[in-house]
Amino acid sequence: MSTLAYLALVDPVSAALIWFFAGVAAMVANVATLSLAAAVCPPRAEGFTFAALMSVMNLATPLSDTIGSVLYEHVFARRLSTLIVISAALTAAVLLLVPFVNIRRGGEPV
Repeated sequence: MSTLAYLALVDPVSAALIWFFAGVAAMVANVATLSLAAAVCPPRAEGFTFAALMSVMNLATPLSDTIGSVLYEHVFARRLSTLIVISAALTAAVLLLVPFVNIRRGGEPV
């Protein structure tokens, strides 16, 4: 939803508000992702799981920035709204992976 908020971008004030609230949403999502990683990792492998997750995130961020830039410049002919909708749709597609996550409650797999 925070990505789709960029469709309402009209002036510097809206840009600042959207940037602030999207940042808050991103931090909440990041903490939720790290909590989920801690819940599903094998016992005594928390450090490795955290390092692996951070490595994936650190590689994915510049890759997604580069792909988004190429799409904006060469595929969508500088139409930002199309790129915003594609970005939100691909982010929402991650929900398809949720059924494959095995979350432990009280130390037992669910």
